[in-house]
Amino acid sequence: MMETVECDYLVIGSGIAGLTFALKAAEHGKAIVSTKAALHDSNTRWAQGGVAAAVGADDSWQLHEDDTLKAGGGLCDPEAVRYLVQNAVPRLEWLISLGARFDLADEGGLPTLRLGREGGHSRSRIVHAADQTGWEIERALIEALPTRDNLQVLDFTFCEGLVLDDSGCSGAVLQPRGKSPFRVRAKATCIATGSCCRVYRFTTNPPIATGDGVALAAAAEARIENMEFIQFHPTTLYHRSRRGFLVSEAVRGAGGILRTIHGRRFMFDYDPRGELAPRDIVARAIHAEILKEGVPFVHLDTTHLPPHSITEQFPNIYKTLLDLGIDMTREPIPVVPAAHYQCGGIRTDLHAHTSIPGLYAAGEVASTGVHGANRLASNSLLEALVFGYAGAEHAVASERAPGDGVATAPQIPPVAPLGREGILRRLRQTMWERVGIVRRTRSMQIAQEIIEDLVGEAQPDERFSVSGTEAANQLVCARIIVEQALVRRENVGLHYNEDLA
Repeated sequence: MMETVECDYLVIGSGIAGLTFALKAAEHGKAIVSTKAALHDSNTRWAQGGVAAAVGADDSWQLHEDDTLKAGGGLCDPEAVRYLVQNAVPRLEWLISLGARFDLADEGGLPTLRLGREGGHSRSRIVHAADQTGWEIERALIEALPTRDNLQVLDFTFCEGLVLDDSGCSGAVLQPRGKSPFRVRAKATCIATGSCCRVYRFTTNPPIATGDGVALAAAAEARIENMEFIQFHPTTLYHRSRRGFLVSEAVRGAGGILRTIHGRRFMFDYDPRGELAPRDIVARAIHAEILKEGVPFVHLDTTHLPPHSITEQFPNIYKTLLDLGIDMTREPIPVVPAAHYQCGGIRTDLHAHTSIPGLYAAGEVASTGVHGANRLASNSLLEALVFGYAGAEHAVASERAPGDGVATAPQIPPVAPLGREGILRRLRQTMWERVGIVRRTRSMQIAQEIIEDLVGEAQPDERFSVSGTEAANQLVCARIIVEQALVRRENVGLHYNEDLA
């Protein structure tokens, strides 16, 4: 018989959303954080960009709201956007109270938060910790965990499936590395597992971004929406030994210029905001110029900026590029778009609650309605913070009593080692070529056929393995992305079908 562990709140994932939920919930009951890798190994720690919040004297939540709605292409949930921007400053203050340290500027002898500007923002409102903001936030959250006596962390522990009873979700089945699986019974379970962007050949995401949370929710028949809106970051490094390294949006916000390899500035040909246009527009513009020029990249030029400002604002980017032989103070950076962010996911309300009672989702895995068809730069960490906190507050107020329930079975079983890597290679290439920045209906239909062929080829693994389950989860997510992309019969935001142009 499988062992059962009792707690009040179970959190699956250890990035900003999951740890925010856990820290807040643990003030009122026993919380468990389960994460499949090391505690610090999340998408959050790789986030270079900052947290958007209207803290400047010339700014307001109304302006932040307007910028967010414009970026979302008319598909944002206005109520969710307003909730986000109105809670931005208090949640940022909460994060600072935990010990997060952000860059400061000296204005009139008083230290104030230094504010950056990024694409789609009408004001400078991006709070940064140099170019490693995610790392700093993750550090602060992890160091705050020991302050909660009834919070337990289970690292290298994979979630096999959710447990559903007659009234909703009552926990999950967890598989620790090298040990027997066990069941956790909880009145509230929060999925905070990040994105599925590893389904694409070129991505900024770390290897852990395999869509586990969406696959868990799909198996439980939770509502999943807007998965066709995959954001491609416009500027990732083009280099044979470091493909996918992110060159932050903030570099363009600081004055970086996009040029063809022949030196022509091109963004104003596509949008009056130039380099500060939203990401979907910039990514498609770069894609078009690459096709037009017949070359694999364009240049991001920062050579006109003061060298000291580059090394001060972007120390990690500068050092990484220098180690690869590129001095961004003297030569342009070769860049290309790559899959970066999952705008859709598990549908949630203002309390991070899903369509299943007792089940919450927060962070990139969730579809809060904030991003609509395209995420505004630096709203992702903010969204995870605001809705992770909101979810915990709602879960604490809930009087739901969990039952015994039954564990859900995955839509696709774990993939056996034989042929697994080949299946993933073909999947990622298919998604990149046929369901990428620019799409066509027949090409997506072919992608759908290829995915089903791959599912049929995949041999089920009789024994549980993390890598086998991750492969299956990527197949599940790719299938959902294509299905929802084919249903979308309009060009909006990140979904661009040439047949509809």
